[in-house]
Amino acid sequence: MSTTEPAVETVTLTIDGRELTVPKGTPLVVAAAEGVGVEIPVFCYEPRLGPPIGACRMCLVEIEGAPKLQAACTLSCADGMVVRTAEASAQAKEAQDAVLEFILLNHPLDCPVCDKGGECPLQDLTFRYGPGSTRMTLPKRTYEKPLPISPSIVLDRERCILCYRCTRFSGDVAEDGELVARERGAQSVIATFDEKPYGNAFSGNVTELCPVGALLPTAYRFKARPWEIVNVPTVCTGCATGCNTWSTLREGKVERVLSRNHPEVDGGWLCDKGRFARHEPRDERIAGPLERGPAGLAPAAWDDALRTVAQRLRHHSAADGPGAVAILTGGSLTNEEALAWSRIAQDLGARTASAPLAAPAALELVDPYAATLAQLESADLVVVIGDQEPADRAGTIDLRIRKARRDGAHLAIVGPGGTSLEADAGTFLRTLPGAGSAALAALVAAALETGGDRVRPDAGTAGGAEELAGLAGGDAPAVRALGDALARAERPVLVVTDAVAAAELAHAGWALGLDRADGAGILPLPVGANERGERAVGLVGGWDEVLPALEAGEVTAIAFVGCDPVIEGPDGERWQMALAQAPVVIAVSAFTNGVTSQAQVVLPLDTEHERDGSVMNLEGRVQRVRPSLAPVSGVPLVEWTSRLAGFLDVATAPSAAKAFALLAEGNPAFAGLSWGGLGDRAPLHLERPAAAAVPAAAPPAPPAAPAEGAFRLIAPRPLFSGAAVERTPTLAHQRAPWVSLAHADAQRLGVKRGDEVSVRHAAGEHTGPVRISRRQLPGSVRINWRGAPAGTSAVVEAR
Repeated sequence: MSTTEPAVETVTLTIDGRELTVPKGTPLVVAAAEGVGVEIPVFCYEPRLGPPIGACRMCLVEIEGAPKLQAACTLSCADGMVVRTAEASAQAKEAQDAVLEFILLNHPLDCPVCDKGGECPLQDLTFRYGPGSTRMTLPKRTYEKPLPISPSIVLDRERCILCYRCTRFSGDVAEDGELVARERGAQSVIATFDEKPYGNAFSGNVTELCPVGALLPTAYRFKARPWEIVNVPTVCTGCATGCNTWSTLREGKVERVLSRNHPEVDGGWLCDKGRFARHEPRDERIAGPLERGPAGLAPAAWDDALRTVAQRLRHHSAADGPGAVAILTGGSLTNEEALAWSRIAQDLGARTASAPLAAPAALELVDPYAATLAQLESADLVVVIGDQEPADRAGTIDLRIRKARRDGAHLAIVGPGGTSLEADAGTFLRTLPGAGSAALAALVAAALETGGDRVRPDAGTAGGAEELAGLAGGDAPAVRALGDALARAERPVLVVTDAVAAAELAHAGWALGLDRADGAGILPLPVGANERGERAVGLVGGWDEVLPALEAGEVTAIAFVGCDPVIEGPDGERWQMALAQAPVVIAVSAFTNGVTSQAQVVLPLDTEHERDGSVMNLEGRVQRVRPSLAPVSGVPLVEWTSRLAGFLDVATAPSAAKAFALLAEGNPAFAGLSWGGLGDRAPLHLERPAAAAVPAAAPPAPPAAPAEGAFRLIAPRPLFSGAAVERTPTLAHQRAPWVSLAHADAQRLGVKRGDEVSVRHAAGEHTGPVRISRRQLPGSVRINWRGAPAGTSAVVEAR
């Protein structure tokens, strides 16, 4: 791997009489601010939205030799350029004043009641540069307001200054095209396309991008003022991305969540789940220990409940032997909480499970070939493999993939079809549902046939490219073409959403030589937010390994810590029946759920705004989670787990800080880190370990075809699911049911887009409007269900 940094070409220019040298291509706005300390005011300029458009004209400057004033945001620094800003040019100052006066012409003077007041760039710049009084006596233009453009966002057109940040985000970043500028000239207004609700999964970002109070989150309207709030820096645990956030706290309640830009992790974006979902109302939470008696669950004292749990776990461990106790988590614990439960499990000889499936969860095997989130944007080939939308596993990764394609990367989608990225993909390779392993093996075999400087021809394969393509249900020539592109690409990144075994991913990385190229790698997407962290502290295994043992009676005492396989897992009915026969069931949960209904003891779970600790995102980056609120129970999870460990004579730390010190001392995944050193923008502290040969393994065959007349069901768990989403009314539209069918199947059934259909399958029935895809595999049906086992068949009927 090359370590030589290319020389940076520089240019020298003069700004307001001060000479400076900057890298060629530096935006003039940035050079002025950082190099000279001169502020050039802007409204429309936002580097994350792509090339600047110079819409607001607030940044006009004088360029020596230019016939008229220029928009600084659209200019890059050039050698010999002489720039005069409003501080040194009367012409620029006059133009800046005129632009600001023009912007204020129809803007309402409602700062005292505007939710943007105190945080408003227009307000700040008006105080700094604007006139003390207006010359205008004409009545201001008015509009109907507020307009709900979605259940989560309202639009006030009177306040809009037409900077076009929102429409650029919609069109150029999220690429949904749902927000548009309607009409022309002085009549231009922001609207949704065809007056339909703004339903993108990242829609909330426009409320932060808006430099005035035109776009506001519904839940935050009239709730707080900047001088009444405290912003707590923390990390979202809604998925495995680990987006950095601010939690806005007012009078003991989290009123909003804002992005806290970490360029290497989230790029400053948030999905609507991370922004709007709340574990509320708090009065519905499990607020203390509960024990089941003749009348059902009833409150119990902390020590009594913890002693009962300890005695029952110890009894079954001793009486029924190793493996009789199982502790299941779902990737939702902090590293410090997971450490305590790991030590308890180790002392009891208990089975553990931190993910629905065991084999894909061993991501440490892939570390020598792992890509980072930031490397996606510099990739020249991005291959997404699997049935699931990447966003369903890792929220904002969708935006990074789209940016990579816009920046020139070739995007290839490998799966059964019906996902949102396919429309803009350069290559779409259709496979059978559940064929991710076979498809990956086929691509590796095809790449080895091509050869190249990076690949390892002697790595071995599980079969020939044509044979494996047939197993995956893919077109052999298309597989060879994509395999050839994989072998020739300089910086390929594979994003895997399917349940592909980690050993198979590691073999693919070894065979493709991804450890030999800077910027190349594999990015498998875990299910749980802190699945990697839980595995790193010893909570390994999958629910799929524990369930058969529970059904066979080998597990006689089981604890569910922050997970609910009955509702969240693909085998909900099996879990429900198995738990009905289990002698001891312990549930740790924030709300009543499918497990608490059968538990003998229920203990309270802290939610994301109540936790103090650290988490490890899908890259292996350790980040600090800070609490905004005290736990509803009054006792943090890490503290009462330590007390539980005390009843079992197991040594653990009673606080997050002390627990992290134990992790940093004895765990390689946390080596070199300190509690105080987990800053606001955590670096990726681990280097890629050395690669070693990994033998090829035969991929599992995709599920067999269903009976005649039935459909193959594609039902991975969507992003908008879970207790917090279900309790957030403004996200109801994001989890509204839908059904996706192939065009040929829709014609055969006589249904058209929007018609209601029902899908009956082994786990239940799902009814929703039809979406039609010309790329989706005929004979398959995709639904936004809680998750269903691979190979499930379904019956589709028009209503």
